[in-house]
Amino acid sequence: MAESIIRISNVAMLLKVETTEDVDAAPAAVDAFPFETDGYSYNSPFTSEDSNEATGDMVAGAPLIIGQPADISIRVRLKGAAATYTSLVKPPHHALFTIAGMRGLFTAAIAAAALTGGTTSSATLGTGFNTTVNAYVGMPLLMSGASAGAIALITAYSAGKVATLTDLFGAPLATDSSAALPANWTYAGTSPQGVADRAADHPSGTLYIYEDGALLKFTGCRAVMDELSANTAKPGFATFKLRGIFRGRTDVAIPDDIAYPGHSAPTLVRGPSGISPAFSLKRTSLPISNFSIKTGGDLTSPDDPNTPYGFGPGVIGGRTPMLSCDPLGTHVAVRDTLADLAAGTQFTGAIRFLGAAGNRIAITLPKVQTTGSQPSERQKMRSEQNEYRLLGSGRDAQDRNTDMVICFY
Repeated sequence: MAESIIRISNVAMLLKVETTEDVDAAPAAVDAFPFETDGYSYNSPFTSEDSNEATGDMVAGAPLIIGQPADISIRVRLKGAAATYTSLVKPPHHALFTIAGMRGLFTAAIAAAALTGGTTSSATLGTGFNTTVNAYVGMPLLMSGASAGAIALITAYSAGKVATLTDLFGAPLATDSSAALPANWTYAGTSPQGVADRAADHPSGTLYIYEDGALLKFTGCRAVMDELSANTAKPGFATFKLRGIFRGRTDVAIPDDIAYPGHSAPTLVRGPSGISPAFSLKRTSLPISNFSIKTGGDLTSPDDPNTPYGFGPGVIGGRTPMLSCDPLGTHVAVRDTLADLAAGTQFTGAIRFLGAAGNRIAITLPKVQTTGSQPSERQKMRSEQNEYRLLGSGRDAQDRNTDMVICFY
């Protein structure tokens, strides 16, 4: 008997984007992705409903067994590919972002070129950069020359090659500074504007969960990235909530050719040689112990009797993204959170996870507004428990939303 018991530490997951909604995409070993073994769960495809029929005595009648949508939760440690990105070399969780409505974009590297001008918070880029409005939103600029060591994130970009940045430099950027764009993948939420856009913006996926010799299949899966969080000097974690249709459980061995990325994840830290802050709002670094972004996304399954359990594939709805963090309190001259709250001030934000090239992550928040601030304490010091709304600032050149852009570079 002991040999047939399921050990949940011996587990693997495979996820592949479906060509046709709710049709098994048959994910293979190449579609495996890393996740936390203690950070996943799924429900039964059935639930029960009590009967209220008369039985001639005081004993209730037989319950009704009915189907329900498949709900899966998966927590992952965010990391890059630890390789130079190409259109084929993608971050390990590319498929999860994709079925969560966060369309990926690969952008090839652009060699360092001298700036043609700038301000303390913007750079006019030089040779190699295109003139497409908002072409590089959420992407990092590796600065050299007079601004060497900075990794500035782009919040807006004009046809005149002016990149608005999350960083505040001590002096206006000028021609003695250069900027390069590393090869990268960015992910940003989408809002399909028509039927034709839905397939590209909100595709479904097939998920296989192998548990110690048992295989569970789910099709028609869509997801929301429910939360993205990190503690200082630690890696980032993202929790994805999936909803789809259960397609059965069989005894199947875990594929023997799965190869997970074995490198460590980047961490929320500036590093000894860095200049750009790991966490900043309003172009000011904040001493936090942790942060959390909750997307507030809606995920439903429509009632449909023409399916195995009476519910259709997952459908992504709207979202209300919120950021929370706990910076140490400061004097008003340094930071006046209550004034920003009262005035409805809007500003930019940046989060950077430092690792080796190919294993770095940046999160750009082009427009942020304070929605709440409560006094708190941290290690006998005054702190603030702050809440912020992440707002859209128009769409980027790829017609994606700009409330939050995640970049792997």
